[in-house]
Amino acid sequence: MAFSTSGGFSAAAGSTCLAGDPEDQASWHASFRDASNNMYRTSYTDMSHGREVCVRSDYPSGYGGHVPSVRHDVLFRNTGFDMETAGRRTDQKRDAFPGFRDQILGIPTTTSCPRGAKKTPTHGIIPHNGTTTMLKPPWGVLTSKSDPLNHRTTPRTTPRGPAASSMLTPRPGALGASLPTPRTVGFGGSTAMYTPRPGSGASRSNEAAMNLAGAMLAPAPGGDATPMPR
Repeated sequence: MAFSTSGGFSAAAGSTCLAGDPEDQASWHASFRDASNNMYRTSYTDMSHGREVCVRSDYPSGYGGHVPSVRHDVLFRNTGFDMETAGRRTDQKRDAFPGFRDQILGIPTTTSCPRGAKKTPTHGIIPHNGTTTMLKPPWGVLTSKSDPLNHRTTPRTTPRGPAASSMLTPRPGALGASLPTPRTVGFGGSTAMYTPRPGSGASRSNEAAMNLAGAMLAPAPGGDATPMPR
């Protein structure tokens, strides 16, 4: 004895199936059908098409009673759960709440003369190039006329031109503004250098270098001074 595709028993000779036909399992196995339909759904694809990406309540905001979809963590709304819930709501032998779909969508359902929500014009307010790769908010990333911020671009708030050069000028009393007075050497003062402070490390290094140069250029005992080869 085995279940047929219509839900009954079949007494086919040699049949070993305990349920329906495996080739048509989606028609009689609700859990298998739901898992197959939603197995490869991703949050990116669902957000792109405006589908559900989080568990939502079927009741108005503020309802503190039992919400089956939230209690059982039902994310996808194309499963046998919603079919069973809809069947319970339309059953005349059961006490059930009506559907709150219109109220959640903002359609007035409790007034005597409903006028509906105000429809604001939406044409052309969202930039889009007409392709499927440019998503729309709130799930898309809006393009900007400015370059993206990274280590290669300069922020638009950074001053440029004369304002930037004035920012590089040290303030009076700052570290860079307290350098000693330079003296110029060479023809016409073309080369500028700073005079080291007497007794400092730079002064001692210069003195040692000058002594070494003088010893190298000094004439040998009993001979003339020979210039060093270049």
